[in-house]
Amino acid sequence: MKYLFKTLIIFTITFFVLKFILFLFDKGHDITYNIGNFKIEETLNTKQNNNYYFELTHEDFKINFSINQNYNKKEKIIDKIEYKKIDGYQCLLPIFKNGKILTDVMCLKNNTITYAHNLNNKKITFFLKTLEKYDYNIDDYKDKADSIKLSNTQTIYQDNFLENHYIAMETYKGLNLFNGKESNVQIFENDVYTKPISYFTDKYYIVADYTEDYSFKIFHVVNIINGSQIDIRSYDDISFDSYIEGALNNEIYLFDKDKSKQYKISIKNESVELFHDKNNLQTYNGKWIDMSLTDALKGKTFNNYYTDDIKGYAKVDKVGNYYYIYEKENDYYNVYRADIQNKKIKTYLFKTTDLNSIIYLEDTIYYINGNTFYYYNNHGERKVITNTELDFNKDISFGVYKK
Repeated sequence: MKYLFKTLIIFTITFFVLKFILFLFDKGHDITYNIGNFKIEETLNTKQNNNYYFELTHEDFKINFSINQNYNKKEKIIDKIEYKKIDGYQCLLPIFKNGKILTDVMCLKNNTITYAHNLNNKKITFFLKTLEKYDYNIDDYKDKADSIKLSNTQTIYQDNFLENHYIAMETYKGLNLFNGKESNVQIFENDVYTKPISYFTDKYYIVADYTEDYSFKIFHVVNIINGSQIDIRSYDDISFDSYIEGALNNEIYLFDKDKSKQYKISIKNESVELFHDKNNLQTYNGKWIDMSLTDALKGKTFNNYYTDDIKGYAKVDKVGNYYYIYEKENDYYNVYRADIQNKKIKTYLFKTTDLNSIIYLEDTIYYINGNTFYYYNNHGERKVITNTELDFNKDISFGVYKK
C-alpha cells in the first residue's frame, strides 16, 4: 500500500512538472471560434510580449486588431462583442474575459479604423452611451489634465506624466528634466540657440562643447534620470561641420564632413574612436550597409525601424508587431498603425508636425504637434509639455526614457 501511495505521489509530481514545462515552452495558439455573427480568428504569440492578434469576420466586413495582455496563455479571451452600423461606420467593442475593456470602440470605414474618441458623430455618441453597462466611459480616452504654467513659455500637464517615464527637454543652456518634479541641468554658461550636434539615446543626452568656435574635443553627456554629467574627450579635433548619424546600443555615430570620417562615441567606455574613413563608410537600417561619401555629405542618418514592406508614404516604421504609417496632409502628418499580419487595414492614431520627434516606448509613442509634446497609447492622446519657443525654434528636442 505504501509503495502504491509513493508511486501515486511521484506520478502526480511528474505530471505537474511536465505540465509546467509545457506551459513554459508553449509558443501560443491559433484558434477559431464564433460569437454571434462574428467569426473570430485568435492568434497568441508568446514570443512577442503576449501579443494576441484577432481577425473578426462579419457578413459585411472584416476587422483586425491586436492587444498585449497577459491572460496566462488562455484561449477564447473575447467573451462578447457589441456591434452597430452607424452612418457607414462598422462600430464594435470587444468585451474580454473578466469583463475587461482593453480598447476603445473601433469604427471601420474604407479600410481605416478610427477610435470613437477621434470621432465627432452624434449617433455614435448615442451608441457609446448604451455601452456604459459594461463600465465603458468615453472620457477615459480624453485628456482632462490641468495645466501648470512654469514660465512665460513653458506649461506642463503633470497629471499626464507616466510612472517611470523620464522626460528631458533641451533649453538654451542645458536641459529641463521632468520625472515627477521639474529640475534644471546647466551645461553652458551662455545661451546656445541651436545645437545640431546633440542627441538623445536611451537614458542619455549628448552634446558637443559649443563653447568652442570651429572645432571641439569634448562631448558633454547628461543622465536624464538623475541629471549627473560626464565629459567624453576625443583625441582628434572634430569639426562643427559634423552631424550625428544615429545610435545603436548606447554608441553614437558621428560623421565629420570636413575630414570625411565617421566616429563612434561610447558612453559606457567614455571614449571616441575612429569608426570608418571615406573609403569604407557605413550606415544602419536594421543592419549595417555600405554608404557612399555623397550620401554621408548630404547628411544621411540611421533608420533603426527601416522597412520597405509598405510604400507610398512620407515615412513607414516597423516597430514590434506594427507598422506606423505617416501620411502627409498640408503642414502636418496623419499617423496610422497597421498590424504586421494585415497591413491593408489601418488604424488612425494622431497628427504630428515633426517626423524627427517620434519616440517609440513599447505601447507609448511620444511626438511633437505644433508647440506641444504629446504621447499616445491605448488610452488616447495626452499633452505633456507646451513650449511656445517651438513656434520660433524647431531645433529644440525632447528625450524620454522608461525605467
